[in-house]
This record gives sequence, structure tokens and C-alpha cells, in this order.
Amino acid sequence: MKLLKLEFYKCRRRKIVLVCAAVLAVELIWMEVFFARQDAEDLQWGWMFLLYNLSMVDAIVLPLSVATLTSRSCELEHKGSTWKLLETMVSPNSLYAAKLGWGALVLATLLIIRSGLFLAVGIAQGFPGSIPWERFGLFTLISWTVSMMVYALQQGLSLRFANQAAALVCGISGSFLGILSMLFPPALIRCVPWGYYGLLSLVGMDWNAATRVTRFYWRWPQPLDLVLLLIWAAVFLIVGRTLFVRKEV
Repeated sequence: MKLLKLEFYKCRRRKIVLVCAAVLAVELIWMEVFFARQDAEDLQWGWMFLLYNLSMVDAIVLPLSVATLTSRSCELEHKGSTWKLLETMVSPNSLYAAKLGWGALVLATLLIIRSGLFLAVGIAQGFPGSIPWERFGLFTLISWTVSMMVYALQQGLSLRFANQAAALVCGISGSFLGILSMLFPPALIRCVPWGYYGLLSLVGMDWNAATRVTRFYWRWPQPLDLVLLLIWAAVFLIVGRTLFVRKEV
């Protein structure tokens, strides 16, 4: 707990709040502009239309956002060359866990606020039907879980390399692959970690080529996909922690 408090103390001037505010602003502006371009027929799908497109926006925005947050958390020790000093007081495992816990809390706060904002957007748009509170809660949990899987990957890179360009390039690539993977069949999406934002979406889309009519429908994540997500997360955690523990300081 002391190490976790120390992480928050160290990051108090790292402009983390500004980064999170920028993420929320980008998603909010993106969705508002997107809604403004839709006709009344599309907006009648209401909450399903919102959650489907929010999954798509997550696949674009969150990989780079997670990479940025991870880099802001880890680059301080690299710049100050304080790894040796820190590891004389606590174990590398404890340091790794503290930074992971910091990321989990920051992302949880970010995504809860994000869900609240888009609930307000849906209400302001006058979407028909009752507010799907349970699905919004599950959507937030899924977004957080996928983001933590990506965070484990990014933290491994940020802790391993002093030059944070490697981690940021990975985040940029993840944003590109995340949205591109939504065009892949499910079997290929499962091989792309960033693709799980779309793969685990609670809303599916069916486009009829003959009638040119788009239909949205509620769906639940497949158990296999949830298991694979946990496997990806476990692999990134184990590999990242092992590399950090063995890192020469």
C-alpha cells in the first residue's frame, strides 16, 4: 500500500489528469461529431448504436492512451536512474505490482467517468427505451479488463526500455490494429490483443447487402474469448514481470 501511495505521489506532476481529460475529450468530440452526421433512422437504434460505436472508438483511442499513461508512470525512474536506489529498499516484484496497481486504479477511474459521460450523452440525445444500466456496467468492466491486458504489455515495454519511443510506437500500432481488426473474422481477431475491444463488444451489427439496411442486436461475449483475454493478460504479466526482475540496474 505504501508503494502504491508513492506511485501516486510521484505522478502528481506528470499531468496524468490532463492526459485522462484529453482521452475523454477526444472520445466525446468524436462521438458527438459522429452522431451529428447520422440520420434519424440510425439514431433510433439508440443505446445499441451508442455502445457499438463506443467499442469502435475504444479500439482506436485506448491503445495509445494506455501506452501514454504507462510511459508517464515509468519514464520517471529511467530519467532519474533511480532503479538501483529503489531496489535496495523494496523488491522488483513489489515495484512492478505497485505500478500495475496504479494503472488499474487510474484506468478504472477514467472508464467509469467515461461511461457516466456517455450515459449523459444518450439521455441528452433522447434515445428510446430504458437506460441499459447493467450493460453499461458490463461494458465498462470489459473495457477495463482489455485495457489492463494492454497495460500489462505496455508496462513491460516501458520498464524494459529507457527510451519510451518503443512503448509509444507499440501503442500507435495497437490503435491501428485495433480498428483494422474489426474487419477480420473472429478467428483472426483473437490473435490481435488490441482487437478484443471490438471482439467483446456487447452489440453486434448485421448489414443486409440486398436491402442496404443495418440492424443492431444485443449479444454476450463468448466464454472462449474471455478465456483467451485472460491468457493474453497472464502472458504479458508473466513475461513483463520476469524481464523487469532480471533487468540489470
